[in-house]
Amino acid sequence: MKIEFHYTYILIALGFILTGYFHNLIIFTSIIIIHEVGHYTIAKLNKLNVEKITIYPYGGLVKMNNLINTSINKELLVAISGIIFQTIYYSIIVLLYNQGIIRDYIFNLFTMYNNSILIFNILPIHPLDGSKILNLLLSKVIPYNKANKLNIIISIITLIIVLYINYYNFNYTTLLIIGVILDNTIKYYKEMKYIFNKFLLERYIYKITYNKTKKINKIGNMYKDKYHIIKENNTYITEKQALSHKFGRKT
Repeated sequence: MKIEFHYTYILIALGFILTGYFHNLIIFTSIIIIHEVGHYTIAKLNKLNVEKITIYPYGGLVKMNNLINTSINKELLVAISGIIFQTIYYSIIVLLYNQGIIRDYIFNLFTMYNNSILIFNILPIHPLDGSKILNLLLSKVIPYNKANKLNIIISIITLIIVLYINYYNFNYTTLLIIGVILDNTIKYYKEMKYIFNKFLLERYIYKITYNKTKKINKIGNMYKDKYHIIKENNTYITEKQALSHKFGRKT
């Protein structure tokens, strides 16, 4: 597993070091790492391929190389595992504090960083955990492509609200974080068409089994965890046939 530190994290870390806030740096970094170890551990237990972990000042990002058509439930487990591991870590810190092993100052720092990182990561803003969880839940009830589009809209609206609320509290750290998030959101928006085509191509190339079948009226309305019967020219055809027509090959 490869771990890398994003330049925004390095800039913030240098700021902590130069100003003598070593405890702050160690504590918030340890919370982020434990959070990402949670994602990594559950991903590996579910036999998912993890390429690398990137550490940002607001959290981390686990990059995986798996099929888009991976089970929604598997991906949900991975998405929420960071929050679970972080909560367990903080519970251990609370236990140590109650035993008198950790002093007040250190415990207060843990509490502040734990709460801020946890709350920030559950916001429905791409690429935060909250956005991933929301996207997966949406994919259970609406077509995959529509879930992606709606998720981007919710991300932008939430980001605007966060910017408005924090308008008078901006600092260089906030600007760095917002800049990284905006960059990730814009990249994802530009790649949406490619992502959806990859989603379709996977379903055509690989023998993926599904427990449920759903009737739809066009390929663009395919769901993530379902097999489809598609209405075409008043006739129902299989998903495989429809995809064969799209990609120019005969079944």
